[in-house]
Amino acid sequence: MNFGWESEREKLLRYMKIPPKKKLEWLRDMSEFAATLPKKTREIAKKLRKST
Repeated sequence: MNFGWESEREKLLRYMKIPPKKKLEWLRDMSEFAATLPKKTREIAKKLRKST
């Protein structure tokens, strides 16, 4: 879905409607995925996060 037409406020309201349990499940899935990445890829991602 393309939500490019939404205002920042509308976007936040839409995100707030997502149940906390669903958000935590997504975060856990992302964490597990990141743990499976090769070490070099994780290091590059870490550098990118620090630079922004």
